[in-house]
Amino acid sequence: MSKKQGGSVKDESPLKQYSLMITSTDLMFQKISESLTATATSAAAARDKADSFNICLSEYSVKENRAIRGELVDYCECLKAVEDKKQQTIETITEKLKPACDRWKAICTEVQGTLKTLCTARDKEAKAVKSLEKTKCKEGSKKAEQVATDLANKQTELAAKNAEILALMQQFHTQKLNDYKAILSTYAQIQMLYHSRSLEFYTRAFQDMLDIQEEEYLETVLNETTPISLSQSVPQNMDSSCPQSQEQLNMTK
Repeated sequence: MSKKQGGSVKDESPLKQYSLMITSTDLMFQKISESLTATATSAAAARDKADSFNICLSEYSVKENRAIRGELVDYCECLKAVEDKKQQTIETITEKLKPACDRWKAICTEVQGTLKTLCTARDKEAKAVKSLEKTKCKEGSKKAEQVATDLANKQTELAAKNAEILALMQQFHTQKLNDYKAILSTYAQIQMLYHSRSLEFYTRAFQDMLDIQEEEYLETVLNETTPISLSQSVPQNMDSSCPQSQEQLNMTK
C-alpha cells in the first residue's frame, strides 16, 4: 500500500485479512463437499457391482446341492450385510456431511456482508476521528473543548465498531472449527463402523467356505444322482458273434 494512506494502512490490513479468511473458508468447505460427493459416487458404483455379484451367487446357491447350500446362502447374506452397511455410509455422507459443508456458502456470504457493513461504519468513524484531531490543533481554546468532546465520543464509537468486528470474526471462526471437527470426526466414525462391520461379516463368509467338506459334498451329490442301469448299457441289437444262451440253443433244436 502507498504511504499516502498513512495510519489507515495498519487499520485496514486486518480487515482485508478477515475478508480473505472468509473467502478461504468458503472454498475449503466447497472442496470438502466435492470430495465427499466423489467418495459417495465411487462407493455407490462399487456397491452396485457387489450387489450384481451377490445376486448372481444367490441365484446359483439355491440350486446347489444341500451339502453346501446352507453355507452359500449364509455367504450371500454376509455380502449383502456388508453392502447394506456401505449404503448407510453413503446416506450419511450425502444426507448429513455434504449439506453441512454446502450451508457454509450462505454463512460466508452473510458474514462477508455483515463485515462489509461494519467496516464501512468503522471507516466512517475513523475518518471523523482523524478530522477532529486536525481540527483540534487549529481551533482556539473554546472550540477545542467541544472538539475534544466530539473526538472522545467518536473514539468510543470507533472502539465499539472494532469490538463488533472482532466479535463477528470470533463467532465465525468458532462455528467454522466446530463444524469442521464435526464433519471430519463423523466421516472417520462412519468409516470405522463400516470397516469393522465389514471385517466381521467377511470373516463369517470366509468361515462358511472353510466349513464346506469335500467328502460330504461328493457323497451327497453321488447319492442323489440316479445310478446308471446295467440294462441301459447293453445294446438292443446284440452282435451275431456273441454266444447264444442255452435256452436259445434248445429252441433251435
